[in-house]
Amino acid sequence: MLRTLVGGLELETPLLTGSGTFGHDPAALAFLNPGDLGALVLKTVTPDPRHGNPPQRIAEFQGGVLNAIGLENKGLAYWREHVAPQLEQVPLPVVANAGGHSAEDFVAMVEAFDLMKGVAAIELNLSCPNVKGGIQFSTDTAALEEVVRACRQATRKPLWVKLSPNVSSIRPFAESAEAAGADALTVCNTLIGLLVDWRKRKPVLANGTGGMSGPAVKPMAMRLVYEASQAVGIPVVASGGASCAEDVLEFIVAGASAVQIGTACFRRPGVISEIATELRQILEQEHLSLDELRGSLIWPR
Repeated sequence: MLRTLVGGLELETPLLTGSGTFGHDPAALAFLNPGDLGALVLKTVTPDPRHGNPPQRIAEFQGGVLNAIGLENKGLAYWREHVAPQLEQVPLPVVANAGGHSAEDFVAMVEAFDLMKGVAAIELNLSCPNVKGGIQFSTDTAALEEVVRACRQATRKPLWVKLSPNVSSIRPFAESAEAAGADALTVCNTLIGLLVDWRKRKPVLANGTGGMSGPAVKPMAMRLVYEASQAVGIPVVASGGASCAEDVLEFIVAGASAVQIGTACFRRPGVISEIATELRQILEQEHLSLDELRGSLIWPR
């Protein structure tokens, strides 16, 4: 009932983890029931270890979370030795997430992931707002197309491109990624935001700004998913504020092929299984399928 095809991957459900929210390895799968998660999307890995930004680097607000983690990770060498072997035992597709500062960094990561048996697809994090120079590839269409084309030549595995919402129009970036050989788009990364401690007259986060995620960003993400899906012929994976089955179905109607669940997992680690159960119940009650709903939004005339 929930089977979904995304960029060459056959998934049991349209529900994916959001990169950065489920860790670097499959340990958090223990919270979920078998058959409920479509693919495990892991946290960004970079060629060299990164300590990330100094604390405080995460804060809650009424509508979600603001973070400036800064792509903290132990680097490719550690990941290759300690994490990659675990992925071969995971009973569902694993999407590795690649980060870097240059086109050469991204190509190196893609080449490494391409050789790992446990990696089914690769998501390029071209749009992290919390590292210096982190969004240059998603705010310049020529730079985006260059790096995606180079990565495309480095792997035969499905290649997903994670786009930034921090642009005036997502359409040209979606089109550039598709033209360069992307198999799917992830729409979108976090929105740049600011929280202020008025008593101290300082930003709450040590980095100043951070990436905003959670329920508050859903309407923005919904618009971008719709616009991207109208611009390209490849699948769009929604990412931004989904926390229940109704949210997921809204994204599907707006044009998404699948939906990443991220910030909601912080509060309820088993929420993806809850959503999968709800989805099956709703579709059965309404006598509908995901294929019927996908991209069926009727725009006002």
